[in-house]
Amino acid sequence: MFEPVGAIGRALKIKSGEWARLLIAFFYFFCLLSGYFMLRPIRGAIAAADADNLQWLYTATFVSMLALVPVFGYLVSNFKRSRFVPGIYFFFITNIILFAWLFRDGMPDIWTQRFYYVWISVFNLFVVSIFWSFMADIFRAGQAQRLFGTIAAGGSLGAVFGPLVTGNIAASVGNSGLMLIAAGLITIATLAAIYLGGHSEARDRGARPESVIGGSIWEGAIKVFSSKYLILICLLMLLHNLTSTFLYNGMALMVREQIPEVGAARTIFFSNINLMVNLIAFVLQFLLTSRIVAWLGMPKTMVLMPMILAAGMVVLGSSLTLVLFASVQIAQRSLNYGLVGPIKEMLFTVVERSTKYKSKNFIDTVVYRGSDVAASWIFKGLIVIGLSLSQIALVFIPVLAIWAYVSWQLGSLYEQKVKQQNSANR
Repeated sequence: MFEPVGAIGRALKIKSGEWARLLIAFFYFFCLLSGYFMLRPIRGAIAAADADNLQWLYTATFVSMLALVPVFGYLVSNFKRSRFVPGIYFFFITNIILFAWLFRDGMPDIWTQRFYYVWISVFNLFVVSIFWSFMADIFRAGQAQRLFGTIAAGGSLGAVFGPLVTGNIAASVGNSGLMLIAAGLITIATLAAIYLGGHSEARDRGARPESVIGGSIWEGAIKVFSSKYLILICLLMLLHNLTSTFLYNGMALMVREQIPEVGAARTIFFSNINLMVNLIAFVLQFLLTSRIVAWLGMPKTMVLMPMILAAGMVVLGSSLTLVLFASVQIAQRSLNYGLVGPIKEMLFTVVERSTKYKSKNFIDTVVYRGSDVAASWIFKGLIVIGLSLSQIALVFIPVLAIWAYVSWQLGSLYEQKVKQQNSANR
């Protein structure tokens, strides 16, 4: 029976007994993304300075992902969640401290900058993918539809906090200082993950005890290509990345042309964009996402983003300025974080446990960055043949139509799986 607790419980649709895990997960994601969004503007500044080579940076990131997939598969197959989740986080924390030393005198040489760009692209996908795999493991599908928006709001609140701090202290502490603060926040997130795992294990003891997942290190990849449901998720990611990469690379080109690299000007510009994106995403996640899904259903909710972006591409095709381009990118990213992101994580609550970690990680890393590579080379090719950013924007309108169709199909399959899962649990 649905029993909300108090005014906040009624507003957020939280049942009795869910508060502890929800609040820990909220705080965990807040700290994780606070740290990441202190590191992200540095990547933006590097991208703007090296905009002609972004396709190579995407390619290097993809190759790095391929190398790490069997390592992650080994960890998941041979260690309990309580070991491999914090272990991976602590590994990345030591990396951040090393980068803080390398950036201690400002921007280092170009190859160190490029290595950082690739590293943070790997870091972002791995730590966030692990977070949502963890959430899909400890919350059921019905809980996810009600709670994942609120949990995601914790991340967006952290992603607002990170740029706010960055914008105010970047000039005084420099990139190295930002990295050390980020390392501290991610350490706190790791401790929260350890506590949440222990709390969930104690609460579910006897019902869902933690165990080693086992299986092959390549099991996740094999399942992806044998499941229509997972293939549709991959197509959704590809179509999204085609669009987001165009907006990201186009923004890098426009910033390089219109904002001189004076002090931390470019870092602050990208930090301000991050702040706006995450303020909008927070409102969506905290107040609207669960209501939109309940009101429209999954298929209709999933087609909202490509429809809105199609309108944005029409605008860019007719009038192109830095402000308009930034506005469309802000819309794309805020809808991705605020609406599509939580929905994508809900999709994994109806699959088996090994798929939640292994296949999900393969999709979130290799497939995600592979689609990034494809998108970046497509963008480079369109620029080389002489298309302007306005013309490329119009090229993406049919891509968005395909995205809407795939979203509808995937949302329908999800609803079928939820019904099957509910029937099996009765």
